[in-house]
Order: sequence, then structure tokens, then C-alpha cells
Amino acid sequence: MTADDATPPPVELDLRGLPAPEPLLRALDAVDTLSPGQGLTLLTPLLPRPLLAELDARGLRWQVSDCVDGGTRIHVERPESG
Repeated sequence: MTADDATPPPVELDLRGLPAPEPLLRALDAVDTLSPGQGLTLLTPLLPRPLLAELDARGLRWQVSDCVDGGTRIHVERPESG
């Protein structure tokens, strides 16, 4: 694998200080820009069930964990195509 083939490292987007519906809207904007194999970590103020449904509808993989300092950490990844 060369440097050109490497998947970019995940980016973290902290949405915890925003009023609703900004966390959902910004999260969807961010995940819609992911390339195949690229990941993104979202920090949200609570477990965003509507966001998780949207991630499923977009065919994205996701994993949820609690943040030590409050809120929820969601790692999202767009699967490799083909």
C-alpha cells in the first residue's frame, strides 16, 4: 500500500454545544461528504436516534460509545465500494 492508497484518518466533529436541530443537520452534512473507506467521529449531546436511522438509510457503518466528559461518541464510516 502506498501513501496514495491510504485511507485518510478519521476526523472528529464536536456538536455538543449546539442547539437542536444543528447537531443533526451538521452531522448529516459531514457524513454526506465521506469518501469510501473514510471515517468521522461525531460528539453529540445525547444518543441521537434520528441520526442513527439516517446513517442506516445512507448505508453507513456506525458505532456508539459514551464520552467521558458527557454526551455520545459516534464513529461513522462509509464502506469501501465494490
